[in-house]
Amino acid sequence: MTVFLSPLAGAGQQFLDNSGNPLTGGLLYTYAAGTTTPQTTYTTINGTTAHANPIVLDAAGRLESEVWLTGEVAYKMILRDSAGGLLGTYDDIYGINDVSATGVPWAEVTGTPTTLAGYGITNAITAATAAATYAPIASPTFTGTVTIPDSAAAPFTAGFLDVPQSLKTANHQLVLADRGKSVVMNGTTLTLTIPANASVAFPIGTAIVVINVNASSLSVAITTDTLTLVNSTTTGTRTLARNAMATLIKVGATSWIIAGLGVT
Repeated sequence: MTVFLSPLAGAGQQFLDNSGNPLTGGLLYTYAAGTTTPQTTYTTINGTTAHANPIVLDAAGRLESEVWLTGEVAYKMILRDSAGGLLGTYDDIYGINDVSATGVPWAEVTGTPTTLAGYGITNAITAATAAATYAPIASPTFTGTVTIPDSAAAPFTAGFLDVPQSLKTANHQLVLADRGKSVVMNGTTLTLTIPANASVAFPIGTAIVVINVNASSLSVAITTDTLTLVNSTTTGTRTLARNAMATLIKVGATSWIIAGLGVT
């Protein structure tokens, strides 16, 4: 138990009667603050030996030992002469350095409850309810276009670290999902078609790798837009040889360039 030295009659105080004479045999009663319920005080800082209640003063009007008060407890002290005559009442006394004496209840500051129950909130929650209510959410599905910062003026759309493969065994017209991938064509006399911008608006800068793994050559065609062979002015459908690879780059709203070994 923590005790604190009393500010009244704590150590060495001498009490006098109303005539200024030592209060010989005076009586000091200790109660719980605001009541007539006796409240124990102690003779030392150890808080193990209780004073008699009342405490009887010696011939000089002093206490024979110190007065220590229980921490966080407010006291009322009443001083009487040896005949029981009232000399003084002192209420709401805390021990010296007892911080509870300077505290102000939060409810008095805010006018709001100080407990969860005061707000209608309880801790009556089962493990199953907690798991169901506060379990980690599933990975969200993003909408729109995710971009990443770049040293250029504007960010670019996030892509892949590798070139994911999209295998086709029949004629195929490119779709937006083919962006940033390797479209692997494996079938006899197949055609890969680049759709018109009006049909599928690939962003400028779109890159698609085309690989032909079939024994026959692959036709890389375009509809109403323009496909130009790299380092030339040749446009139109190109032919991709067996086991050849080409890269398609969209360089304008309706313009593509194709480059690679085995492209004619």
